Amino acid sequence: MALDADQWASILVEDIAARYRNKLVTVPGSECVWWVGAISGHSGHGRFWVGPNRVVIAHRFAYALIAGPEAASTVPILGHGCDNPLCQRVGPGHITASTARLNRREWATRRNLTGSPLGDPRGARQRATTLRDLAKTHPSALATELDRLRDRTGEQILLWE
Repeated sequence: MALDADQWASILVEDIAARYRNKLVTVPGSECVWWVGAISGHSGHGRFWVGPNRVVIAHRFAYALIAGPEAASTVPILGHGCDNPLCQRVGPGHITASTARLNRREWATRRNLTGSPLGDPRGARQRATTLRDLAKTHPSALATELDRLRDRTGEQILLWE
């Protein structure tokens, strides 16, 4: 269910925003701002509880913080130009306003590119969980893992790694 501007305004109080920011880390060599909180069951996107009975997609909360409640309530889809579902950086190349059609088209185009994270055989959630756990405990190890994944373009990931 989409939130309207008044609903967004009521959840953007400073203590909630501070709790959100506590779930962000930077990783050496990455332009993304990494989410280290809860992850959705399918897509690998961050999930953020803004109240006792309301959870939102974390990057949508980031968008509301940057662009404002009105913008957050009117944008139907946010696209990740970086193809990192954990990314919380709002701006070109990362999180931008999109449409369902454009977002799906971009995904379909990039998922088959050699080395694309969208084609990771582990799937979006498992990839996100693995990278989130590294970002949470060892950000420099995540930087090494990202380099390793980039270097292995087109190579299958071994099951026993």
